[in-house]
Amino acid sequence: MISVGNGLRTLVNSKSMDTDTHTRGLIDRRLANHTGHLVRAAAAEADIAMRAALPSDRSPREVASLSVLADRQPMSQAELGGVLHVNRTAMIALVDGLEIAGLVRRDRDPSDRRRYALHLSESATGTLEHLYESVLTAESNLTRSLTAADHKRLNWLLQRVVPDFAEGLPASLTSLSVFLLDPVSVHLRARSSQVLRDGGMEPRCVRMLVALDVSQPCTQERLAKSMSLAAPSIVTALDELDANGLMTRTRNRDDRREQVLRLSAGGERYLADALQAESIAQSLLADELGVGDTARLNELLRAVI
Repeated sequence: MISVGNGLRTLVNSKSMDTDTHTRGLIDRRLANHTGHLVRAAAAEADIAMRAALPSDRSPREVASLSVLADRQPMSQAELGGVLHVNRTAMIALVDGLEIAGLVRRDRDPSDRRRYALHLSESATGTLEHLYESVLTAESNLTRSLTAADHKRLNWLLQRVVPDFAEGLPASLTSLSVFLLDPVSVHLRARSSQVLRDGGMEPRCVRMLVALDVSQPCTQERLAKSMSLAAPSIVTALDELDANGLMTRTRNRDDRREQVLRLSAGGERYLADALQAESIAQSLLADELGVGDTARLNELLRAVI
């Protein structure tokens, strides 16, 4: 298995990349039918919409926490983290922030004095109503290209991808794509990564190879730009790809300070195997949702991004 540096991240929505039309077209054709890629792009759009609509000192996860508490309080911190699929460390920081903001209070649980029960504060209800209006604005902006029927269909399909997660949330959240897209993206990314690792491939390595295949021959700067990363952040990853024989670097004859990057023959074989593994992950999703509903989900995601 090949490992790469921590500077890599998921390829983002090609519309937001500052690349030429030819490059965007290649990326779209390569990954157009991969639901995981489309969901990641849509989730990135949802995050942008949410952060634009919400006050700068509040996050989507905080809104989700307050919404769950409004529906089910009192809850323990562990119970709330379980519903939202947030790990213990992140949950502690999240609740601490809400408590400092005066939106949540911790009371001793009368049934178990060793733990705390979480309640909304008196002022939290009004704050949550205001925040939820902002979330509705984000939802409207994200899904403005969809009809009401298509919007409802998108949410229904997203819920089917993560039924256990969706069942634990109040309807105020499961009726919103801006809240469903991220957990669906996480779920599909984990599945895809597992299929790749089962085949001896490193997911982050694969994403860089896809970008290199689209952009080659290219410089380090152009490759980083196509991935929405800073050029220095991919140096270690490129060194490891080179060391593993997956790419080549040659001096630019017109500018000896630059190196021209290309996939090697080994890199082409590795990428072909990786894309086949990605197709396996896509087939697993189609088996769950059905081929027709998977295709429909992809259509709706493309409309969003």
